[in-house]
Amino acid sequence: MFIDEVKIHISAGKWGDGLVSWRREKYIPKWGPRGWDGGNGGHVYIQSDDNLNTLSDFRHKKVITAEKGERGWKQLMHGANGEDTILRVPTGTIIRDAETQEIIFDLDEKNTKVLMAEGGRGWYGNAHFCSSTRQAPAFAELGDIPGERDLHLELKLVADIGIIGVPSAGKSTLISKLSNVSPKIGDYPFTTLTPNLGVLEHKGKSLVLEDVPGLIPGASEGKGLGIEFLKHIERTGVLFHLLDLYRLDNLLSDYEDIRNELDIFGARHGESSKNTLISKEEVIIFTKGDLLDREMKEHIVSEFQTKYPSKKCFVISAATGEGIEELKDFLVDNYSETLVSLEEEIEEEVKIYDLKSKQDPRQVNVSYLGNLLFKTEGKRLEQIVRMTDFENSEAVMRVYDVLDKMGVVREVEKRLKKILKDQDIDNSFFFEGNDAENISPKILVWDKEIGLEKLKYDL
Repeated sequence: MFIDEVKIHISAGKWGDGLVSWRREKYIPKWGPRGWDGGNGGHVYIQSDDNLNTLSDFRHKKVITAEKGERGWKQLMHGANGEDTILRVPTGTIIRDAETQEIIFDLDEKNTKVLMAEGGRGWYGNAHFCSSTRQAPAFAELGDIPGERDLHLELKLVADIGIIGVPSAGKSTLISKLSNVSPKIGDYPFTTLTPNLGVLEHKGKSLVLEDVPGLIPGASEGKGLGIEFLKHIERTGVLFHLLDLYRLDNLLSDYEDIRNELDIFGARHGESSKNTLISKEEVIIFTKGDLLDREMKEHIVSEFQTKYPSKKCFVISAATGEGIEELKDFLVDNYSETLVSLEEEIEEEVKIYDLKSKQDPRQVNVSYLGNLLFKTEGKRLEQIVRMTDFENSEAVMRVYDVLDKMGVVREVEKRLKKILKDQDIDNSFFFEGNDAENISPKILVWDKEIGLEKLKYDL
């Protein structure tokens, strides 16, 4: 089943627990901490794959979760990291935020892999926190939150040639004659219900062809099937416009109607003037050439080129093979690439994109919210706070150490001096023995308020 739009929820793998453990061995009197770190949760990647042309894999599988990391072990043994999950989608898939519809990444090139959700970092075990001043830490970290997000995947197929025309113009028949695809063919309108992709291989060269369901006047407003699939020819380099010689009296009006629909669609979907459907290179293919004699066909082509002199025209007949080989030669000579044999084929390197902010994770920003409350933002600091067990006094003191080492305390002291002076506030409440804890300054990190009464102040 062809599916070109789907909404999914992705969640990276959860963390592995860190371990609080102690060395207990016979005849070794100086026991010490031996609990080590938990494994990281697996990441979720989305990768483009040229061998796919539909998003049907996600028709029923809407929630994707990466593997969880394993807990840490005794004797300084690290827990195993969770395995990454790679979602393979067709080349040409656009990744959007499901809520805002903002484009996150456009997988318009093959072998492109994007990190979409980062696995939760594994907990540090108690042995990780040993230092000259903290020789027997009795705490471990809590696991960090794994990344998750709702995504809207939209497929716009990537092909060299897009084949368009009115219903029953012979699009599916042509692509079956030129390529390796076998689409449904019938003698009634709208036989093609979904786009077809086929690969033409001729004279050692190849290119990708795509046909879309027949277009009718009003397609850009939702009539027929074309509006759903016009987006799939936006990425093609050239359009093959098929005109049915059997519709001799309507041939020119068919052409103009479809050109008008392409123009309206491009304008409504905000395309740049450089990349609109109406501005793409166009080749005219007159089909069902076996129905008319040579003189009549030459007259029709001549009349058409009189009105549209810049258009390259071909007359073909799928039934008799007329013009098919000439058309193949034209295609490979002008639009195709040289085929690579299996022996010569070289595996292309996958391009990996990490969409995380390049900002220094140790950078912090301090802002004053009023009432002696300071908001502090910083990737690494917020992560440490999230992973701290505030029921454990030793773990809490580590947070204060981090606030001091990252310069947050110095910045708060600096701002407090000015605030106290401007507001004429006595600073005696900072000294030990004062009972006025309700006016003690606090730092808001993530969603945790951290009181500063445990710190020494230089005021």
